[in-house]
Amino acid sequence: MFNLNSIVRENIKSLQSYKVWRDDYLDSNEAIFLDNCENNFGSPLGLGYERYPSSSQSKVKEAIATFKKLKANQVVIGNGSDELIDLLIRCFCEPKQDNILVCEPTFGMFKVYAQLNNVDVLNAPLVKESYLFDEKLILKTITSTTKLVFICSPNNPTGTSISVEQLKTIALNFNGIVVVDEAYIDFSEKQSAIELINEFENIIVLQTFSKAWGLAALRVGVAYADASIIEILNKVRPPFNINSNSQELILNALKKSGIKDTLVESILKQKAYLENELLQLSFVKNITESDANFLLVEVTDANKICSYLLEENILISNRSSLLNCENRIRISVGTEKENKQLITLLKQYN
Repeated sequence: MFNLNSIVRENIKSLQSYKVWRDDYLDSNEAIFLDNCENNFGSPLGLGYERYPSSSQSKVKEAIATFKKLKANQVVIGNGSDELIDLLIRCFCEPKQDNILVCEPTFGMFKVYAQLNNVDVLNAPLVKESYLFDEKLILKTITSTTKLVFICSPNNPTGTSISVEQLKTIALNFNGIVVVDEAYIDFSEKQSAIELINEFENIIVLQTFSKAWGLAALRVGVAYADASIIEILNKVRPPFNINSNSQELILNALKKSGIKDTLVESILKQKAYLENELLQLSFVKNITESDANFLLVEVTDANKICSYLLEENILISNRSSLLNCENRIRISVGTEKENKQLITLLKQYN
C-alpha cells in the first residue's frame, strides 16, 4: 500500500517552503516594493525587468490546469523537465541509500540526476529489438530501497510507449512513485497517463512545452500529480525558477493551442513521408514504430552515415552507444524542405 509520508526524505518533511509575500500584491498599482533589494530605478532594458517574477506562478498554473482539466494544486512548473527530475530525486531518494529504476535505452538525464544526487540506478531494459516495456521485469527488478520508477513514454530514443494497463499494474504493486515522462505525448495517439493521477496517488506525469508546442527556448516543463506530492515538490522548488517572460509567453501560447495542433499534424505527415523514403534505402535495415516526432533507424553503419551527413551540415543523433542500439540513428522530423534534402543526400550515399 502506497504511503507518501513513508518515502519522503526526513529533511524534506521538516523543510518549510520559501514564502514570497509580494505575490499577493503583484497586481496592485499602489504597492511599493522595497522588500527584495531590487533596482527600483529600472534597467537598461526599460521598466518591468527590474522585478523578480511571480514565485507562485498562480496565473500560469491556473491556465495550465484549466487546459488539462485539473486543479492548480495538481501542477508544478519547472525550468524544463530536467529540473523536475532533479527535484523528484532530491525529495524522495536518500543519497547512498535509495535507488531509482529506469528502462534503458531511455532519456539519459534520469541517470545523470541520480548520479549527481549520489543515488543508485537500477535498469529493467526494454525488450530487445521491439523496445517494448516489460512491467513484470520492472516489478521484479524493484528493491526495498527503490523510490522512483522513471518511464519515458513515448520513449526517447525508441519512440515506443507503455500502455495504461501496464502503468496501473506497476503503480498497484509498487510502494514508491511511478514517474511518467510524456515529453512526446502530443505526437501519440496513445492515452496520456494524466488520466490516472486522480486514481493513483503514486503516479506523476511530466510534460513539456519544448516539443509539440515549439517553445524549447522558454525552458518550461510541468509535473502533474496528486496535490500532496505537488506540495512536497514546492518545498524544494526554487522560488523564482520560471522567469517572467516565459510565464507570459506560456499564457499566450495556451490561447493558441489550435496552432500547436496544426503543427503536430504537419510533423506527423512529414514523419510518414520520412519513414516511407528511408525504408527504400538499401542500408536501412529497420525502423522502430514510433509514437514521437522522431524515428529510430537501424542502419548498416551508423558512424559512417552520421559522419557523411555532418559533412553536409545535417545533424542527426547516433544512438549506437546505448543499450541494444548498435547501429541505430535517431532522426528528428524536420520541415518538408529539410526532410527532402536529407533523403536526397542519403540516396546519394546509397
